[in-house]
Amino acid sequence: MTTDATRRPRSVTLAVVLLMLGALVAATTATGPQGPATLVLLLLAVCFWFAVRAGRGRRTARTAASGLTAALLVVATPFALDDPLYGGTTLLVAALLAVPGVVLLYRPAAEAYVRARSGDDDVEFGE
Repeated sequence: MTTDATRRPRSVTLAVVLLMLGALVAATTATGPQGPATLVLLLLAVCFWFAVRAGRGRRTARTAASGLTAALLVVATPFALDDPLYGGTTLLVAALLAVPGVVLLYRPAAEAYVRARSGDDDVEFGE
């Protein structure tokens, strides 16, 4: 049974979706013919896992998802800028999706949700 304090805000759900879409676009940008596909796909999988955990109100997962998204954007940058067809457009799309997702994870509604859930659910992370 959920109360208003522990019910996930819509902004957190939207944040997770935007974060995952942005990470996916960044990963597809970096996994071109010359890209480090294994590293990028591993980063993408771990980023997805942490994004889902962040959507469940985990404070540590929220921080990890933010950092991994930034890492994916950094890894994708040289490959996006070397792309003769699209240039940096795909990287810009990835950033336009992921950055608002990260920002939404730290808004007051998301903070209240994480605070309400951290009492019993973040014990496994040592918080």
